[in-house]
Amino acid sequence: MGRGLVTWFLCLGALLLGFLGAQVNPVAYLLVGVLAPLPVLVTAWRAGESAALAVALAALAVIFSLHPGLETIWQNLGFLNLLLMGVLLGILQCRGVAAPQAIMVTVAALTVGALLVFLGQSFWLGISPPDLLAQKSAEIMDTVRKVLGDSAGGVPGPLVPGVAPAQVEALLQRLLPGLLVTNMALVAWLNVVLSRQLIFSLGWGKAEPPLYYWAAPEWLIFVLLGAGFLLLVPVAGARFFGLNLMMVVAVLYFCQGVAVVATWFNRLGLPRLLRMIGYPLLFLNPFFFLIITLGLLDLWLDFRRLHQPKDA
Repeated sequence: MGRGLVTWFLCLGALLLGFLGAQVNPVAYLLVGVLAPLPVLVTAWRAGESAALAVALAALAVIFSLHPGLETIWQNLGFLNLLLMGVLLGILQCRGVAAPQAIMVTVAALTVGALLVFLGQSFWLGISPPDLLAQKSAEIMDTVRKVLGDSAGGVPGPLVPGVAPAQVEALLQRLLPGLLVTNMALVAWLNVVLSRQLIFSLGWGKAEPPLYYWAAPEWLIFVLLGAGFLLLVPVAGARFFGLNLMMVVAVLYFCQGVAVVATWFNRLGLPRLLRMIGYPLLFLNPFFFLIITLGLLDLWLDFRRLHQPKDA
């Protein structure tokens, strides 16, 4: 009990320290956005789902006490969403749900919640959803420019070389829903992996089956085909939905392709240093699209031999 309480306070301190640092530096804000669920997940591993919920509520109470008011909630909605992600993942893992399923359920729940908040905000402000979407994309562009300016001595360059900022913003507006969903999925996956590694390294839990055995459901291929069909429909709304849906499905197959590569790395006994170099390369062009193709081919070729009989 005593060690669990110490872990609880350490995780609460990490959350608050990260939050305060994010208010000062845009780069720290991005780091907090990636790792905010981690202290909540570690608390759930160490002390249970009630402790995870308590540490998230305590962090929320401290943040709200700094500037009491509804404006504080709206300004830090992204951070609160990450706290909720940590709580949901922690509850699911405490109840024995496998990590891939826990990630998908959490992302689906947060996506529905974000959609409801977006529509509610649109109604409250009296702004149409497309106009509010354009406003949100402009805010994200401003944040990216601040980060680039902070890291480049205050002089941000073009976001994409050779492409006008207006074109980048228009593309971001079209892809924003899909980007948000895939970003949530990748953040959830990263925090689950880090928390599992941290817990195992500290000796607080036993090793679990590695995530590289995960495979996308077979029916997902029909969703991908449906998204491609929507891109051919001469209706702007259908193409918008199809484009974002295809992006989400493509990222799922990218994760499956990364799982295939991770399996090969493991079978070859590749040193940790080479793995640390190899994994980031998978996110670069043209490897990114090759890994998506690899994930699709794994559906039929079964590179990891997951679907063969055990006596084969």
